[in-house]
Amino acid sequence: MLLFEYEGKAVLREHGIATPRGVVVESLADVEAARVSTPVMVKAQILAGGRGKAGGIRRAGDAVALRRAAAAMLGATIRDLPVRALLIEELVAAVEERYLGLMLDGEDMLLVLGRRGGVEVEQLFSGARDGFEVMRIDPLYGVSAHQVRSALEGLGIGPQWWPVYCAVAERLSMLFRQSDATLAEINPLAELADGSLVAVDARIAIDDGALFRQARFAELAKGRAPPQGIAARMQALQVQYVPIGGAIGLVSSGAGVGTALMDWVALEGCRLHSFVDLDYAIIGGHTEAGMALVLDTLIGDPGVRAIIVNFTTCGLRLDMIARALVKVLDARRRLLTVPVFVHLQGNRAASGQRIVGEAGYEVVERLGDAVRSATKAARGEHP
Repeated sequence: MLLFEYEGKAVLREHGIATPRGVVVESLADVEAARVSTPVMVKAQILAGGRGKAGGIRRAGDAVALRRAAAAMLGATIRDLPVRALLIEELVAAVEERYLGLMLDGEDMLLVLGRRGGVEVEQLFSGARDGFEVMRIDPLYGVSAHQVRSALEGLGIGPQWWPVYCAVAERLSMLFRQSDATLAEINPLAELADGSLVAVDARIAIDDGALFRQARFAELAKGRAPPQGIAARMQALQVQYVPIGGAIGLVSSGAGVGTALMDWVALEGCRLHSFVDLDYAIIGGHTEAGMALVLDTLIGDPGVRAIIVNFTTCGLRLDMIARALVKVLDARRRLLTVPVFVHLQGNRAASGQRIVGEAGYEVVERLGDAVRSATKAARGEHP
């Protein structure tokens, strides 16, 4: 369960992590009643990344600009999601913007510190990872100060900042464990001139399987509106789709294989764009439509730098899947600007491989080769 930014920031504040002062509004009347002092940032509250590039975050220097921005965003659709609320926050004068996040990677709990934060951090992290320090954290004891200090030294961040970074990292670790989070990301984490740190943005995801012991978040989940936009379309086509935010797109079937691919890609130093399982879509007769929706999502994201198509199956016919795949790819051939690596293994694999190969798409014999080629492409290297 992904929290809205304002919900995530409330949790951060409860754990002693500073955020900008702000107010949530749902109408222009709320904007007028709030009487906020400008300049401010106006931020659409949607459960999707990439808001800034899509026009979902705007700076307002005065009251007129604030009203204009709010009027343009409230009720609009951003990243295929309706904007029902805005977070209006004071403008933070950052000396530097960094990245700080805790996440689960398979069985590992990772702390990630980045020299740079902001809108391009996913592309930076999915590349050569220059400027990032990644540490495995003991899930029982949490973050230790010496790990944080070592990472900060590696990033070239001065010793005068180490105590405040250690404090924020330790508090974020406590939040992560107490909330049963799978992701707790502060991007950017702003360094201020007075030597303090402020969480300018927050992305927190709670494990759905732990909601039975997280009453607060379970109540939030009950109040969520039904899926809208792309989430609703994925649900209608029975596509199991969970956005992750990395640089490698995946079109696949089978939750187990998808999880294995996610871990495999992580071992190679990258992240999947999303977790995808097309099994139910294919069984339900939505093969072509499901593939088309997933590929449109991948092609439409500028952060995706390579695509893996993997079908390893005994029960499904790979020749039929291959024909649907070729049809979908052909219809989008002009839009494909990233390499696509196709791996087919199982029932009628030879026929499926021939269909894909004759259509001019690259068939990879081994899944490991597809993963390695895709990760190289994601880093900008020649596959």
